[in-house]
Amino acid sequence: MTFLLTMYNPTIRKPGPAGEKLATPRYNARLTFFINAGTNLAIMKYILFIALLATAAVACKKDHPPIDQPPPSPKTAVVSTFAGDGTDAYLNGPLLSARFHTPVDIAISAGGTLYVADYNGRRIRKISGGQVSLLAGDGNFGTRDGAGDTAQFVDPFRIEVDPVGNVYVMDMADARVRRIAPNGIVSTFAGTGVPGFRNGDASVAQFGEGMGGIAIGARGDIYIDDTNNGRIRRISAAGQVSTFAGREQKGFVDGDTSVAEFLDPNAILFDKQGNMYVADNGNYFIRKITPAGMVSRFSGAGTHGMADGDAGTAQFLFIYDMVMDREGNILLTDGDRIRKVNASGQVSTIAGSTTGYADGDGTTAQFNYPAGLAIDVDGNLYVADAMNNRVRKISFK
Repeated sequence: MTFLLTMYNPTIRKPGPAGEKLATPRYNARLTFFINAGTNLAIMKYILFIALLATAAVACKKDHPPIDQPPPSPKTAVVSTFAGDGTDAYLNGPLLSARFHTPVDIAISAGGTLYVADYNGRRIRKISGGQVSLLAGDGNFGTRDGAGDTAQFVDPFRIEVDPVGNVYVMDMADARVRRIAPNGIVSTFAGTGVPGFRNGDASVAQFGEGMGGIAIGARGDIYIDDTNNGRIRRISAAGQVSTFAGREQKGFVDGDTSVAEFLDPNAILFDKQGNMYVADNGNYFIRKITPAGMVSRFSGAGTHGMADGDAGTAQFLFIYDMVMDREGNILLTDGDRIRKVNASGQVSTIAGSTTGYADGDGTTAQFNYPAGLAIDVDGNLYVADAMNNRVRKISFK
């Protein structure tokens, strides 16, 4: 006679329509053996022993799930000097012997090339292959377009680079957006240079002076923090300027982008989901704008200060620039510190303390007006440390 040993409730049954039970179920598993009546008794016992071990293991795993591992310890920010010898001057060359004249912003291309807005040098500098060189600007005050080394800037303040290598520049005292093509030619991208507010074609549109932030959307549109007009402006790929959020009345109002109000918006960025984050410096908040066009408070107590804490109690002093890391944390420059805002809006300080110049770990490091930020594919931060005339690097260990 042949028996079926089925471990899906482990029951021994005789074959046939009746299926007479010869064992009682205990565990929930599935394992079937064919056992002949003439099989050696020792072999039958061995097979049954192995089957019971397997089912016991399943039950044990079910009753005793794996112990959760503790979360990894936060990484320490390590600050070092990446470029510049600290002398307030203009000199190209190897990283640590080059000189900058108040670097206020920094951007990084898809290929890892860094671009620096050298404010008082009135130039855009390039860092690649361990060398600092000139991208555009002859160092003289002006707004002339043309070849890189003959073009002029007033005081380049904000800079961004798109996926194909175009570099966008905003001057503090020139109400237009300039573009540097990959071949080094500088042109006016949007604005007339006359301060004001006007939407329409990029050639006639007007912006306020002192535009504080720039970001590139997923579709290639350019977004501008038109700080003095209290609005976020959009420049489409077709060259049309429109208002993305905010209105003439400045203040603090959440809601649809058409009714929302801002007070001195100064830095913007997008996350992977298409949400925009705005450093609303006059209100001491970080605001969030969803793809559906709803504006809300994301982090900040709405009072001036430098307190870390959760989204409702943290304070901001003056946010100069913001980037986002791979985990979705916002990293920003605030006063003389680099701070982190996690996905829940909780704020912490990762580097910097009092004004000065010092490399080192975390809050032992010092900055002096860290005005601009960029982040590379490995998560390293680059800081335009303006009054120290250096580019600093923050890695994490």
